[in-house]
Amino acid sequence: MEDIKQYISVAKLICKRKLFRLSDSEEKLLDAWRQEAEIKERVFLNLQNISVDELEKRYELPDVDEKWEHFKKIRSRKQRRLAWGFGVAASICLLVAVALGYWTQRPVEKKSLLVENECPNRVRLILSTGETVDVSAESEKIVALNEGTKLYMEGHLKYVHDSVPVKELEYNELIVPRGTFYHLVLSDGTKVWLNADSRIRYPIAFGSAERKVELYGEGYFEVAKEEGRPFIVNTDRMDVRVLGTTFDVNTYEDRGMVYVVLKEGLVEVVAGGNGSRIITPGYMALLDVSDPRGQIQVEKCDVDVYTAWKQGSYSFRNMPLTEILKQVTRYYDVTIVYEQGFEEEYYTGDISRDISLESLLSVIEASTSVSFKVERKMVYIQKKRD
Repeated sequence: MEDIKQYISVAKLICKRKLFRLSDSEEKLLDAWRQEAEIKERVFLNLQNISVDELEKRYELPDVDEKWEHFKKIRSRKQRRLAWGFGVAASICLLVAVALGYWTQRPVEKKSLLVENECPNRVRLILSTGETVDVSAESEKIVALNEGTKLYMEGHLKYVHDSVPVKELEYNELIVPRGTFYHLVLSDGTKVWLNADSRIRYPIAFGSAERKVELYGEGYFEVAKEEGRPFIVNTDRMDVRVLGTTFDVNTYEDRGMVYVVLKEGLVEVVAGGNGSRIITPGYMALLDVSDPRGQIQVEKCDVDVYTAWKQGSYSFRNMPLTEILKQVTRYYDVTIVYEQGFEEEYYTGDISRDISLESLLSVIEASTSVSFKVERKMVYIQKKRD
């Protein structure tokens, strides 16, 4: 934990140096730290990649030291919220720096995304014949699925279909378990990324009419544009209809809602008796799963926050810790146990998903009033003891 605190302090200085100016004493402290070891100089150089424009876009720019003191005072209050306007130093931009630096300075080790040093959960492909293939273990391979369709296994799945007319649709199903995510390219060129604990059922080659797939969990789609042949994503709660666009569909119901976030193009979201809405880029359509008569709501949103997982990152904006831990549960395949005395926290941050569970929890613990204990696949969370 002391290492975490040290890197937060260093990141604070570097963020302030990029945005404002350091005092002479602060410059000396930073220079002394850089000269301690070659690896620390490399960490410093890595942190120079933090874009000032990006910081200005995502975070407010108040006085760093003032907000840092405000941050420490807030931690002692009963509510203990990490408010949105903490500023660059008191916000998670420090912890972004930690993610860039702290984990790069550790001795080389094999990090498992799971709690234990086990093999990751297996991604399974169920073919139309009923055969199950462990695609996470497959080396490069080409499979002829039918006349005119080939499947390339090359770290992801890629379907290629020639001009042979499709007489009858044959379906494959890709199942992505907790603890990983996966990418595939459908026969029409549409690209799909599946988040942890998700699955998709799709034709190995689409017919001449509509292109339709079925999704459970979360998927990010870059749909190949084809006039006259709409692309439809069916889910339990709603359907998404497009011609060519980029969007994210989230059907996890543990947050009490399902939603569609649009990055490019135009989509129509249909929810049966709950109506339909058309959304434009930068907006999301939400449906409250607890209200069977609720209508689709449309809200403006930060698309990058909702689609960061596709880039291998976590992105939180004043999000309740209980909601964050639902994502942790899926991605690291663990069970969360809330011990007596836990109080809700709110957290803002951008953190790489390519770190161990223990490292992620250490970052969150350093900026909140909670502590974590990991035992095999159980994570116990409680209020820090004074």
